[in-house]
Amino acid sequence: MSKIIEVNDLITEYNGERILDGVSLSIDSGSIFAILGGSGCGKTTLLKHIIGLLYPVSGSIKIFGRETVGMEEKKFEQILEKCGMLFQEGALLNSLSVKENIAIPLRQHTDLDEDIIQRVVRTKLHLVELDYALNLYPSELSGGMKKRVAMARAIAMDPKILFCDEPSAGLDPVTTREIDNLLNKLREQLDMTIVAVTHVIDSVRRIADEIVFLHDGQILFTGSFEEATKSDIPQIKEFFQDQNI
Repeated sequence: MSKIIEVNDLITEYNGERILDGVSLSIDSGSIFAILGGSGCGKTTLLKHIIGLLYPVSGSIKIFGRETVGMEEKKFEQILEKCGMLFQEGALLNSLSVKENIAIPLRQHTDLDEDIIQRVVRTKLHLVELDYALNLYPSELSGGMKKRVAMARAIAMDPKILFCDEPSAGLDPVTTREIDNLLNKLREQLDMTIVAVTHVIDSVRRIADEIVFLHDGQILFTGSFEEATKSDIPQIKEFFQDQNI
């Protein structure tokens, strides 16, 4: 597999404190890659650097083989148009209906006619199994439904990469399993690469081809979930013990 994302020796600091300390990783095209670790370990900070919301002290980030650290903003926006983002809380606009929320990226980044936009919206809602929710508003949706609508919006532009920040946060075990199954389905049907930040072990077990384990801003482990459960690294053993693994 070709490497769709490459991070090399990434260092970032906040108020003089080192948050990421020499992080390096590579992600295969078409894989589901999980960034795992306890609270405050740097998972979300790493994701924000990859998508350009934060700027590192030093290091390299390549997406689609192109260096993005220091890249001109307009060129980076062209890369981001090939990426989707599923935020932890969904980030739906409460004043807009489901179909209007999903249409946002299509209206912002394309010149498609309105009838085509509506066809795309319906197609994406069908993919996340929410055909009936077209005219509902976020206040009328359950937590799991909001995640599905947010996912439909994230894939509206047919992204090559889907970034997910805690996709199972706040969901019950049954709904979490449904979201995990949906991520697997989208990867297969749309040939996407999925990068998920999570601390939910059951989700990692179900979806991840490869994981990295972060602790205090450093990567302690890279490999499969099964390999991680057999690791002798103390922090990883403790993490899995706390999760009853």
